[in-house]
Amino acid sequence: MKKVLVIFHLYYKDQLPYFLDKLSHIHGCDWDLCVTGPSFDPESQASLRAFKSDVSLITCENVGYDIWPFLHALQVTGTDAYDLVLKLHTKSNTGDHKIRIGGVHLREYMWRDTLVDALLQDRERWEEVLNIFESRPDAGMVCSRKLYCKLNFKEDHALLDEELSRIGLQTQERRFCVGTMMILRADLFKALPLAEFRAEQFPRESASNSGGTIAHIYERILSLLAPAQGFQVYTTGSDAAFERKQKIRRFTKPLLDFLFSIDRKGEDGAKYLTILGISIRL
Repeated sequence: MKKVLVIFHLYYKDQLPYFLDKLSHIHGCDWDLCVTGPSFDPESQASLRAFKSDVSLITCENVGYDIWPFLHALQVTGTDAYDLVLKLHTKSNTGDHKIRIGGVHLREYMWRDTLVDALLQDRERWEEVLNIFESRPDAGMVCSRKLYCKLNFKEDHALLDEELSRIGLQTQERRFCVGTMMILRADLFKALPLAEFRAEQFPRESASNSGGTIAHIYERILSLLAPAQGFQVYTTGSDAAFERKQKIRRFTKPLLDFLFSIDRKGEDGAKYLTILGISIRL
């Protein structure tokens, strides 16, 4: 039976009932729950302990959004006792503002729900996730099919490659789970220099989504741990409508990129403007 460590960052406390409902779908494994947050009010503590009496609560600063709390939890708990690590966190409501990621339009709580439901939509989905690791020895990570996307030209490839090289990892993979909710083999985290990380290295909340920060880089590196160590990434949570859209995009994107596109190419990640098939280095 698999031993699973669930690390859940609780920042928006009003979302706790939603996540406890999703976590109730975990079965068929031995699992521990570790909850991080800047503080825990009595009501939240009572709800968590009523749900899982042996829950571990770790108070830490809400810096680097969910990245520093996750890394800090790994520092505290370690991974030696576990087969898998599931990463979850609360995510803000985007309201009526539509966010487009990988061809998917998201609003309100759709970003959060898409990530979570790929792993914990119901008991059957959780069984599917566990079965991937049971039946496929090459499986290193499982996340949302809809939000496992290619890094676009805005991302700083040079800084990412520099940090990967510094910690001794290398991969040509350039996709990551946008939103960083995923489940990975626990052994993969041994490649991270966990002892090095400190809260002060991470930007305050207002700046943590900007490029070039350690939080920005490790959002990507967490998804690259599997391919960089010879494992595959498997995805779940797709549907017929999404697959139809993806098929259309596969045919139309090359043409659109030929007509006009901006992308990074080459080992140095240089930015290129392409117009009518002619690429110009910027």
